Amino acid sequence: MTKKTTTMAPKKSGEGSKPVFEAKMRQIRASVFKNSGKDGTPYFNTQLVRRYQSGDNDWANSSHFTGTADLVLARQLIDEVLEFLRTQGAGDSQP
Repeated sequence: MTKKTTTMAPKKSGEGSKPVFEAKMRQIRASVFKNSGKDGTPYFNTQLVRRYQSGDNDWANSSHFTGTADLVLARQLIDEVLEFLRTQGAGDSQP
């Protein structure tokens, strides 16, 4: 089961960078951030991470995925991110 969060509130200057879309499946999380280029054109960045507990029981992120189970979850989350980006009219634009 996927847990999704979508927030489309505009950000104020200097405000912390919060994702406009987030989806989670078990320990894998995909977050999408909306940014503006130098000319004001919006673009989106996506972060895909695996959450784990360190030896000190603190939660941390990793960009490394373990086994096929993690990759299957990552692929499903990427599909969800792509669908979100399509609904936002985001093409292949880059900053």
